[in-house]
Amino acid sequence: MKSAPDKKRLRLLLILLVLVAFGGLITLPWQIRIRQQIAQLQRQEKQWQAMQVAHQRATETLQQAALAVNLRPNDPKTHAFYADLLQQQNRFAEADTQWQLAVQLDSRNAGLHAAYADCLTKDRKEDMALLEYERALALDPNNLQAILGLSWLYLKLGWNQDAISLLKHALKAHSNVAQLHVALAIAYSQSLSLIKAEKELLFARQLAPTDPTVLGSLAEVYSLSDKPSKALTALNEAIAHASNPDPLLVQRAKLYNTLGQPDRALQDTDAVLHQEPYNLEALFEKGKALQTKGDLKGAVQAWQPVYERAPNLENVGLLLGRAYVALGQRAAGLALIRKSLQARHQAAVGQALSMQLLNNAHSVPIHLKLAQFYLKTGNLPRAIIEFSEVCRLDPHNRVAMAELKNALHRAGRPITEWSLPTTATPKK
Repeated sequence: MKSAPDKKRLRLLLILLVLVAFGGLITLPWQIRIRQQIAQLQRQEKQWQAMQVAHQRATETLQQAALAVNLRPNDPKTHAFYADLLQQQNRFAEADTQWQLAVQLDSRNAGLHAAYADCLTKDRKEDMALLEYERALALDPNNLQAILGLSWLYLKLGWNQDAISLLKHALKAHSNVAQLHVALAIAYSQSLSLIKAEKELLFARQLAPTDPTVLGSLAEVYSLSDKPSKALTALNEAIAHASNPDPLLVQRAKLYNTLGQPDRALQDTDAVLHQEPYNLEALFEKGKALQTKGDLKGAVQAWQPVYERAPNLENVGLLLGRAYVALGQRAAGLALIRKSLQARHQAAVGQALSMQLLNNAHSVPIHLKLAQFYLKTGNLPRAIIEFSEVCRLDPHNRVAMAELKNALHRAGRPITEWSLPTTATPKK
């Protein structure tokens, strides 16, 4: 039989065990949160280390390419390789110098002109890119890189009929190239010919059944055709086969937002932002999903960096302004709404003119108005392209020629390049 002191000690031990257990229950959420934060920090550390390794490798490769250029200054391939590495790091001015040396050393190489044009397009020098694509096709009318690059540039300009003519002509010689069918489908979709677009993409899918580019484009056409279930099926399949699924995840998040499924949209945007924290399109869709869930503060937090870096992305300024008003920041919200509406009105003018080109592809008055719009808004590369097109269609148009010289001078381009616009590509 236990003595009184033994019983007392037993009671104290039991009380201590209860207190420890109770304390553990109280601190359990904090313990879980701390573990999660530690795990997140560990993931970030691993990502940082991987980025450091990749950066070091890229730096070493770049140094080796620079050395090769010094050792073999008359080899166009070394200049092209170095230029490609530079443009991957967005060092476009240096890349431009290397591309110019490459094409000077091998001026008859259509591939070099096309690759240089791709670089110029990324650097937003679309007028110079157009020249290089045309030079490439003048040397080799069947150069696929130039055909695809020029067709995408035409689509950006709203020259859908020119893109369609170019692609149809190319498909006569390259009917089994899936990317040509994808480009043609996008041209049709921009022209609101969705049935033709779907037909081209289904054919492209036969050629490349698991190509994420084909499947993603097919999903976009299904979305435009109000077929969300088919769009979702195509996107799911595209994501499963993509080496980098981030753009497709953003596209699916956009679809989920359209369907009123914000939780699923957030899953996709968070997956993208985990890898790329400043992906602006993912942040925009995340903001829309949070807005749908009633979390306006969270939406504002997502939209603010988007507006700071890309104020013309979708209608982010308008959404952000309305969110400010709803959160009680009325003055700031109304000011942002006014500013955004003015920007939208200006953009709508250009969009309306571009839409008119769909049915009047070679209308001199429309091209002239579009050129003057670009000149007024400071988009000199496109102003040069449109004034040049007017001069090509109407060589005696004095207004266009004078404005073209003005735009060339402001952009620092040599006037002789565009005084006599080229016609290397067929325009019907």
